[in-house]
Amino acid sequence: MKIIISPTKTQVEGFTEYLNDKELLFLDSHKKILSILKKLTKKDIKKVMKIDKDMLENTYNNIKNHHDLKSSHAFSSFNGLVFKGLNKDSYKESEYRYIENNLRILDAFYGVLEPGTKIKPYRLDMKMKIGVNLYKYWDIKPYFKDEVIINLASSEFSKMLDGCNLVNISFLQYKDSKFINQATYSKQARGKFLNYLIENKIENTKLMKKYCVDGYIFNEMLSNNNNLIFTREV
Repeated sequence: MKIIISPTKTQVEGFTEYLNDKELLFLDSHKKILSILKKLTKKDIKKVMKIDKDMLENTYNNIKNHHDLKSSHAFSSFNGLVFKGLNKDSYKESEYRYIENNLRILDAFYGVLEPGTKIKPYRLDMKMKIGVNLYKYWDIKPYFKDEVIINLASSEFSKMLDGCNLVNISFLQYKDSKFINQATYSKQARGKFLNYLIENKIENTKLMKKYCVDGYIFNEMLSNNNNLIFTREV
């Protein structure tokens, strides 16, 4: 079993003592993407990434000086909403062994990241038009061959594995007599669900259905073998 999540645009420096250092799984493919980005002017980057001012300067400098940047563990580096739902301070060696064995981060710049993969600051998502279709470029499906994949990634990134054996985890709000998907709540819930998997070392979907946090409960009527849906009333 593998669990997939998305990267975040917000990153910090950091290493985790319990994670083993890992090199890039798709080094040559990553280098080609980096070479494409290095050819972009500051004006190009502003247009493609829709950023300006300090963010533009930092992104441009990170691309041009990529080899001089400090590395961090991927799992320690990302700190968006999903990662904020993790009780990292309480994790010990056993939790990190589960994380190393099961968790993978899908990525536009690196392809697939293991938790201990050493990465450098960057800004790139799957929808940015850099002159190459990143969905066609990243051939990562063979890496997940024969795996049951627990999908906690956004649709932007899980699309990289269209056709694979995905078990999608969704969190819906019941409001005004209908179920709706609210992005912020969904991200928060995916982080807390991942934390539940990590702390309980869960390896099968039967135990996943017992998840009950922040009012979410498993909705059997809306779910099937490939879609586990949790709902709550707002």
